[in-house]
Amino acid sequence: MTTGPIDETELSTMLKRAGLALTPDQVRAIAPGAAIFRQMIARVNAPLPREAEPALTFKAEQG
Repeated sequence: MTTGPIDETELSTMLKRAGLALTPDQVRAIAPGAAIFRQMIARVNAPLPREAEPALTFKAEQG
């Protein structure tokens, strides 16, 4: 999934697939929000480094 601006045609197609019939003006109005949402999805799905693991759930091997 890309994280840049979303094409209005692509957004319109996704909305139609979801059962939403919006006017071109409505699609243009929500396009900036769709781009932000796309960036949030990419950030949530990005892998975290080991240091981000909460200390209470991560046990270092003890030897």
